[in-house]
Amino acid sequence: MPESESRPRTAATSPWRERVARARAAMLRLRARAYATPLGRLIVKIAVAVVGALIIAVGVVLLPLPGPGWVVILGGLALLAMEFHWARRLLHFTREQLLRWTRLVREGSWLVRIVSVGGLLLVVGGALLLSLRMLA
Repeated sequence: MPESESRPRTAATSPWRERVARARAAMLRLRARAYATPLGRLIVKIAVAVVGALIIAVGVVLLPLPGPGWVVILGGLALLAMEFHWARRLLHFTREQLLRWTRLVREGSWLVRIVSVGGLLLVVGGALLLSLRMLA
């Protein structure tokens, strides 16, 4: 009897979650097979490097536009961090700086909060203004 039929279906075991779990398991099996040979490891490294660099390039293009440029860049960096130690260190450093900045704003005085939010609004407003001028 398949595993999905052996247990009752609840909200935690929805069909969507089961499909995601099966796809993840299939990807992990494929990765394990690729890592079984030196050539396979090299191909995986090259593929991750190319796809990660493309994602980061798209994020850089999105930076001046209103949108998730930094999130896309961090996603590409996270992908590169799966295979490269330098990317893992850079991602860790970036997380630490983001947490440090968040802690500063959260625990800082009202002046720090006002200046931080004001600066953020200026950057977003400037990006919006530039994108509107580019479209016009």
